[in-house]
Amino acid sequence: MPDLIYSRNGNNDFLTSDQVRARAPAVFAHDYAEDLSNKYGNFNSAQAIEVMNDYGYGVTQAAQVQGRTETANIHGQHLMAFAKRHEVSAFTQEQPEIIFYNSHDGKSSMKLFAGVYRFICSNGIIAGDGFDQRMVHYKSNLDSFEDLLKYTANSLEDIAQLTNNMKNITPDQDQSHEFAKRAISTRYKYYDDLIGDGIDLGGGKFNVRAITQALSPTREADVADNAWTIFNRVQESVIRGGFDYLGERKRYGRKYIGYKEAKAISSIKQNVTINRKLWDIAQETLAA
Repeated sequence: MPDLIYSRNGNNDFLTSDQVRARAPAVFAHDYAEDLSNKYGNFNSAQAIEVMNDYGYGVTQAAQVQGRTETANIHGQHLMAFAKRHEVSAFTQEQPEIIFYNSHDGKSSMKLFAGVYRFICSNGIIAGDGFDQRMVHYKSNLDSFEDLLKYTANSLEDIAQLTNNMKNITPDQDQSHEFAKRAISTRYKYYDDLIGDGIDLGGGKFNVRAITQALSPTREADVADNAWTIFNRVQESVIRGGFDYLGERKRYGRKYIGYKEAKAISSIKQNVTINRKLWDIAQETLAA
């Protein structure tokens, strides 16, 4: 599966049609998967790009799930990010975006999410509950999509306001710790003891070591202690990995429990799901 971090141009310029096609060929599927009903719908992702262009948006990111079958690769789940063309140069720290998520194989409805792209860390953030719109395919048409787009575009102002509010809030240590703990819990289960015998890993555990790592700044621009910066530090760590969790390891043919480095999330669906959860958790813990 593609790494979503590198599904953009290096300077976050708009992608050309050829670049979108190279990163997410399913966007340009001319039909739907053969096993779908003829009532499935007649509005596809390529048409969505045309509408977004008409409203002044260009594609800044494109990625898709790499399936095991030809049908999955032709019609599978894909993601695009859109930004206003005339506004891009006006932003120096972060840029509001609309995230488009869809498939042509019946496994996903067409969805739009409000989001933010942070330049300093090439980090894409997707807002959670209340900032998403979806359209089921059997009801898909131009008018319905335009309604979704207008609603999502209007919500970008709310995202900007929430972002500014977080920049003016300084959480205490307990709030920051609680946020990081809940954030990492979207991937692994919390284990509050040191490594010991008889621990049931159950897909991986983490303790205070991971929390400390996720909260630690990795660049000078992330040293600030406001809620927005703390959120971005932890969000980047959870999405891209790099922190230590407890898992089963092997040495000289013997299995033992030790620290392993978390890998970056490569699944598009998981990236969207966890990203949205992190936004909601931040609003509950850091911005409350």
